[in-house]
Amino acid sequence: MLSLSLLGSQVVWSLELAYGTPYLLSLGLSKSATGYVWLAGPLSGLIMQPVLGSLSDSSMSHFRRRKYMIGSSAVVALSTCLIAFSEPLSLLVLDAIGIGLGDWDPARRKHARYVMQVLSILGFWIFDFGVNGLQVTARALILDHVDVAEQNEANAWHGRMLHAGNMIGYWCGWVDLASWPSLAWIGGGQFRRFAVVSIVCMCVCVAITCMFTPEHCTRIGAKQPSEGMVKRLHASIRQVWVVGRALPLSIQRVCLVELLASMSWFPFLFYGTTYVLDMSHKKHKHHSDADRQIGSFAMLCFAILAMISGFILPSISLAGRTNASSATESEPWRTRSLSLRTIWTLGALFQAILMVGTFFVRKQAHAIVLVMLMGVPWSVWMWVPYAMIGEFVREAEKSTAFSLYDEQWPAQRIMEHQKRVSLQESEQHAYPRRWPSPFDSSMRSSSIRSVSGTHGPSIVSRGPEVVRPDDGNMLEDSTNGGTVLGIHNLSIVLPQLLMALIAALVFRWTKGGNGDVAWVLRLSGFVALGAACLTRFVPLTLTERKARHAGYALLPDDDEAGAADAEDRMDDSTNGSLDADPNDENME
Repeated sequence: MLSLSLLGSQVVWSLELAYGTPYLLSLGLSKSATGYVWLAGPLSGLIMQPVLGSLSDSSMSHFRRRKYMIGSSAVVALSTCLIAFSEPLSLLVLDAIGIGLGDWDPARRKHARYVMQVLSILGFWIFDFGVNGLQVTARALILDHVDVAEQNEANAWHGRMLHAGNMIGYWCGWVDLASWPSLAWIGGGQFRRFAVVSIVCMCVCVAITCMFTPEHCTRIGAKQPSEGMVKRLHASIRQVWVVGRALPLSIQRVCLVELLASMSWFPFLFYGTTYVLDMSHKKHKHHSDADRQIGSFAMLCFAILAMISGFILPSISLAGRTNASSATESEPWRTRSLSLRTIWTLGALFQAILMVGTFFVRKQAHAIVLVMLMGVPWSVWMWVPYAMIGEFVREAEKSTAFSLYDEQWPAQRIMEHQKRVSLQESEQHAYPRRWPSPFDSSMRSSSIRSVSGTHGPSIVSRGPEVVRPDDGNMLEDSTNGGTVLGIHNLSIVLPQLLMALIAALVFRWTKGGNGDVAWVLRLSGFVALGAACLTRFVPLTLTERKARHAGYALLPDDDEAGAADAEDRMDDSTNGSLDADPNDENME
């Protein structure tokens, strides 16, 4: 229920991915022009996700995230209708202006095609703004309701919902909806009926999530400031800047990897179907509905493999496991569980190999197989970065995150430090009125605070006010989770702007040749290789450090354990420190 809204958002987004470029080409736009059209995605993400994330963070309503989800869904539905019904709407515009003598008039048909292009481009721009707003609020809702130890599993389901949405969307694009009698009332062809089905699916999924996911105000007793929208937007932008400057080193490194990772995925997502079609249509510039269904079939295979990978890969992940008392005995295969960063590295390398492999693809069947295999690294990208961000944000909220991750402290050292800090804090009789920032230079090397008991400063506190739940076991909503997710999205959309411009230049340079899309994909493969290298600088999450220390991966040849961890394990085995108080609350 919690992540079902993402399934709906992905169904409507698959309409753009599978049919967007072929549809615009059918209207007479060139490939270089479509590259400029798809600037809408990065630009809308650049604006909507940070701002809307911050606005939903500052909302004190009991519908703080959900009201923005509903509003974004309405924008998506209206813009999709604008695209799908652009042909009849263009005729209405011409009738209102009084252009042409009738449908038989060549001049009227020419102007109608021009109006269709304008309406479709405008619709796709509005569509991207709405989808970005829906996605950031849906992801922030997941972050609100899931604790740090469950972030990996929650984001695994987040990825599975996206894959399921892709499967439904690409299946709708593959089957012949135009021949279904039950959809005859919609009129039009395959694209229009696919659009209406995707809108219905999105509305149902968002409605279910909003009905069954409760929210509560993050600051009890606080009043909603009576400010105008302009002042709220200004405050939200300022909040994005303040939180962005205080991000922990771990989140900064994830965002650094995303700069190249998102750049490598942009060409495939928007030109994958066109690449498949170009392998068979060497001389034709336009594609029929039947041709576009072939591209949708390739993307359907891609989505199915991504769904399968989305269920298998999290099971071999080290993240999210902190109770390992009998793990090595009952499940010895888990001793070689992979960390999230290693899975991300392997996924990016596989993506690079596939994209560079377009040099050797000559047949459409081979192109379909290549597109299908891209489902494996896609499932990694839809899960690992968000699982990392979720854990790192929750660590910062609980003040168990520390900035100097290069030390890779094991869990035992974290516990000892927490006990010392807890003992020091118990001697204090009152808390100071204002907590200093945990990311000031004076505190960067020691920002761990006791998880149980009092909560220290975090990136989710607003100004001098720090939110502390009365019940230590109660999970409160993330007060700045939406802002952090919006900042994370900035690292995704900014390089996509660059890649969209590069793709447009490549299409112009190749002058619309049949190999133009393949060259863009090959370039993205080399970018993915750079992303794979940067993943090695991302630290382990808290649950991974605890699980590794607890015995999931105590192999001496483990390349990620590090010399410090090996020494700690030797000391622990000698002193028997691991047997002391295994149920300590600080482990949670």
